[in-house]
Amino acid sequence: MSTSLKKGMRTAWMLGAMILAPISLRAGESPILGGGNFGLGLELGDPGAWGAVGKIWIDKQNAFQPAVKLGYGATLLQLDYLWHTYDVLQPKEGLLPLYFGVGGDLVLQGTMAVAVRGPVGISYLFNKTNLPMDIYVEVVPLLWIYSNGTLLQINAGLGARYYF
Repeated sequence: MSTSLKKGMRTAWMLGAMILAPISLRAGESPILGGGNFGLGLELGDPGAWGAVGKIWIDKQNAFQPAVKLGYGATLLQLDYLWHTYDVLQPKEGLLPLYFGVGGDLVLQGTMAVAVRGPVGISYLFNKTNLPMDIYVEVVPLLWIYSNGTLLQINAGLGARYYF
């Protein structure tokens, strides 16, 4: 692993810990049966090839979704605030909320860039005490802001989290 990648990952974890520590102390009720309000997992999709993704439930409708992604020669930090609605789809087992949110991206290596995000997705929350996890798919329009201009992009991701 290159020195710059190690340095970028160390910086990402330190920034993530500083952001998430106060948030997790205020986290509240989780809709995950058998799990806590903090989930940690893996997401595949753009921007970035893959990454670690978390979810911190504030209550049953609101959550923070932080992520650290690696790929394409850069480290990317993300933080979203999500609102969930359970009224649209009601499966026989588990929960299937639709969600939408607002957030941002920060590229730590390579070309300096920030983005405003608007994730929209669907998540399946398992309703089993021995399986406290969720799986999700989302589409995310982004407005990237570079030093020399802007770029509108639409990305997608697929992921899963286990709740503690």
